[in-house]
Amino acid sequence: MTGRATEGGKTDHLPGLESRLFDIPEDKFIEVVRLLERVRDHPDVRQTFAAIRPRLVQVRPNRRPTLKRVLCMPFEDVLESFSGVDVPLGRIERRVIDPVWRLVTECGDTALIDQLDRQAQETAPGNLNALRNIGRRLWPMAAKAIRGAVEQDSGRQALRRVLHGDDEMQRQVLDVAAFLEIGLTVESLKDALAPKPLPALDDRHVDAIEQAAQAVARQSSGLVYYLLLVAASRMENPADLLTVVNDLDFGKARREQPVIFAQLSGLVVTNLEERSARLDGHGYSAGPDRAAVAVAPEEAVAIAERLVASVDTTSAVMDFLADPVYRGRLDAVKVAVRTMVAGTVLDTASAGILTAVPAPAGSGRPIPVNEDAQEAAEDHARALRRCEGLAEALGLQEPLKDAMASMEKGLLARAHALLAQYPKAADPEDAETAEINLFYALRLLELVAGPAKADQFRTAIMAATGEFAEEE
Repeated sequence: MTGRATEGGKTDHLPGLESRLFDIPEDKFIEVVRLLERVRDHPDVRQTFAAIRPRLVQVRPNRRPTLKRVLCMPFEDVLESFSGVDVPLGRIERRVIDPVWRLVTECGDTALIDQLDRQAQETAPGNLNALRNIGRRLWPMAAKAIRGAVEQDSGRQALRRVLHGDDEMQRQVLDVAAFLEIGLTVESLKDALAPKPLPALDDRHVDAIEQAAQAVARQSSGLVYYLLLVAASRMENPADLLTVVNDLDFGKARREQPVIFAQLSGLVVTNLEERSARLDGHGYSAGPDRAAVAVAPEEAVAIAERLVASVDTTSAVMDFLADPVYRGRLDAVKVAVRTMVAGTVLDTASAGILTAVPAPAGSGRPIPVNEDAQEAAEDHARALRRCEGLAEALGLQEPLKDAMASMEKGLLARAHALLAQYPKAADPEDAETAEINLFYALRLLELVAGPAKADQFRTAIMAATGEFAEEE
């Protein structure tokens, strides 16, 4: 593995390590991550972590605790995702973390930071209680340091140096301070709203949110909004929170409840617009100025189901309040989802499903099925059937009906062509390959057209292969 030359003639191998870390076994991957974490402040190590983050998210190894990671705990649920279309409400961009850390270390209690840093380094990975005990002292101090940098003349020089006059980043830094101020309550609420994502809110969850809101309101009524952002971020459908907010007792923040509800409602709609803006006809973009990433049909349908569920819930709340302001904006979200589903599932069905069934070979010898193509085709067929649950909401009834009919017709044609060639397979090995091809085609037909249509072709296969005669 080649690297680049560094000062002193040494060769730096880290850049070449990035690609290899996607291929090694999981246990080895975790072992390498542990080693890299010991020198994570090295620029090339930071670059390596950025490159392998998709696998880190997938494997989720217990990471070595650092004080910066403890700092992020109260707002980790609202941090932007590394890829994909799901964006948390009130998201904090990850580019904000380093400037926040610099503000805390420059403007905060350095003696306390050094003490807590040693404690974090001595804490075993996964010891959540110990990390929260560190956070109990870190978060209030960090929030005070951030607010001091924003509000006091003595800290504004550090603020300008760290943020470079970026107003949007400054807004998010102040949001971080709000999350830090309620850090302990946030951590308790995360335990009550576990595991993430919650498919639905039950009475136990609602009670936990209400009690947490009352606790936060005793600190400051303005902080309840940030607590609810965390609650929403832990739900599969964040819009579900809107259905219970007006029934909660906010304690000392009762007067602010209508304003908080209006803020959340507007944010939910804006969030849906942002998520749908990342969609295109072939997949999604991970964010502004990033190239679109193609998605598999089943993933596209899952994204569409989540977005449609959120739009429907939000629409019901808006209709209940007789507030038509957002209706057009929500309809536009559905149009974007419709375009994505049509482009990734319906329009690509022929290439994704039919091509998995091999055409009869001119030589008379059957062509073995491509197992990977067959698996992808079955996934695509399942996605096509799942679109039936979205068709009415997205106005896709006719396009879906046409796509299903076209797939059924195409699969039957290809399957019968294979069946017609079957008697020509005199060699036992060729006959076995031909039978496998027939039953793979039958599998796709069953997924697309249903068991009744598939049973007719199954009968024809059994007659051609002599299975009826064997049974008799």
